[in-house]
Parts: sequence; C-alpha cells; structure tokens
Amino acid sequence: MNRFTPIPLVVLWSSGFVGATLASRSAPAETTLLWRYVVAVVPLVGWALWTRRRYGARFLVREGVIGILAQGGYCLGVYRAADMGVLPGTSALVASLQPPLVAAVLWAGSGGRTDRRQALGLVTGMAGVLLVVGGDLGGAGGTAGLTAVGLGTLSLTAATLVAGRWAEPPGHGVMDSLAVQSVMALGSFAAVALATGTAAPPRDGDFWLAIAWLVVLPAFGGYGTYYYVLRTSGPVAVSAWLYLTPAVAALWAWPMFGEPLTVRAAVGFLIAAAGVAAVVRAKRPVSHSSTRGPQRRGDPAGCAAAGATAGTRSRSGRETRPDERARRRPDPAGPARRW
Repeated sequence: MNRFTPIPLVVLWSSGFVGATLASRSAPAETTLLWRYVVAVVPLVGWALWTRRRYGARFLVREGVIGILAQGGYCLGVYRAADMGVLPGTSALVASLQPPLVAAVLWAGSGGRTDRRQALGLVTGMAGVLLVVGGDLGGAGGTAGLTAVGLGTLSLTAATLVAGRWAEPPGHGVMDSLAVQSVMALGSFAAVALATGTAAPPRDGDFWLAIAWLVVLPAFGGYGTYYYVLRTSGPVAVSAWLYLTPAVAALWAWPMFGEPLTVRAAVGFLIAAAGVAAVVRAKRPVSHSSTRGPQRRGDPAGCAAAGATAGTRSRSGRETRPDERARRRPDPAGPARRW
C-alpha cells in the first residue's frame, strides 16, 4: 500500500459526515440518499459498459451483500442522525467505535490471540477520539440520533468483516466493487424512499450542491480509498485510520458550520494519531512475512484479506512469484482491472 493513501481516506471519509449535515437542511435522509445514488450510479454503470466488464454470480452476491451493509445500512444511520441534529464530529465519534468492534470480532475468531501493540494502539486511538469530541455526546440529536449512527456503524463493521473473510473472485478491482455496490444501494434506497413518499427531490439549489459534494467526495473518493486500503492492509488497519475522522470532520465543520475548535481537540487528534500508528506498525510485519506457525494464526484477517483482495497470495497463503503471475491469462479489461 502507498504510505500516503490513508491521508485521502481520512479526509474524504470525514467529508461524508459534513455532507450529510449539508443535505439535512434541504431534504430528509431518504431523499438525499436516493438522489446521491441516482447520480453516482450513472458514471459507474457507464464505465462498466464501456469497458465491457463481466461479473459472475459469486461476485455479484458478495458485492451485493457488502453494498447493502456498507453503503445502505451505514449511510442511512449517519444521514438519519444528521436529520436529528447530530453534529458531524459527534457522528464521526460514534462511527469510530468500528475499530475496536472489528478487532474484538477478529480476536474472538482467533481464539483470543492478539497483538499487544495493536490492542494498545486501539485503546489509545479511542482515548484520543473521546478527547476530540467526547464532550458533545450529550448535545444535539439525543439518544435517538446517537443510536442511528451506532446502528450504521454496526452495519459498516459487518461489511468490513465480510469483505475481509469472503474471498473475492479474481480479476476485479475497486471500480467493479463500487459499481455493483452502488447499484444495490440505489435499489434499497429507492424502495425506502418510494415507501415513505420521500422520493421527489426539492427545488433547491443547495440540495443539488450537497448531492454533488456527496457523490464526488465520500461516494467516489471515500468508499474508493476505503476499499483500496482494505484490500491492501486488511480490516483492522483500515478501521484504525477512521480514528482520525472525528478531528478532521470537526475541522471541516469549523468554517462551514461555525463549530469551534479547541486545544483539547488538537491534543486528542495527536493521541488518536499515535494509536493509529501503533496499529499500522503492528500489522506491517505480518503482511510481509511468511505465513507459517503463530504469525498466520495470530492475524487470520490480515492475511486472509491480503489474499482475497490484493491478489498477492494464493488461498493456501503461499506467496505468488512474479514469473507465475506472468504466465496467467491477461485480463481483457487491461489496466482497468485495478480501478
């Protein structure tokens, strides 16, 4: 993974919380999400048709499940919370519960084995996040708004675990995943909007400005970089980077909504960054070492995700040699398979 890739991930992912607040001033969550995906699906489907992409049933089912969880359930929770008045930084704080949730599930699945540095990094990151916006938990939105974000976070957590453990058929890239998942999310939001009578968009220029923001920044940029880091680093590492989103979301909201920045938030950001660094460094030796003995058993998700998504390992965990990759049949889509 390019060492700088997580930077746009954090910036673009945090922009989604700001965009949800922007859109909530013009339309309910169901309307915003429907038209966000109407606009986003057009270029994605156009790209798939232009490059003559072919998707098997296994890939469609896998990406459909992930799309419903990661884009359908998660976005609906965040956008409903914005409708209830939950601030962007507070939503990002609740969503930052994902890293320990992912780590806890993987820890249980590995029989209780974990990396101490990784565990310490997760705890440190959460402490930093609480310093950034922890004081806002009792503010606007109340229990209902925080519950909505919490349910959305559980949905994204489930999607991250599914993506890490369910091997992806070879020959597909991030753009393929975005195309299929966005179509599935559009179908789910269309059903919800039609059932609730909220499908018609408002005649408001600010609404379409918010839609443009949501499509370009979080939809394409945020989810694209999220899946890329997930493919190259595994579920725990990509989740840990989300510890930095509350501070960045608060930074977005400072000029846009007049939310104040504090010294406590700056200190919290530095602590969260230290926690993320510990998690990422704890993951590096595993992804570049052999898969023998306790190393593979101690990190089943990281190795499985690398084999399932990045395409650098076989299912047995054996490193694929360059000359073996060269003998494989070339992808008819050419360079497009990467994105």
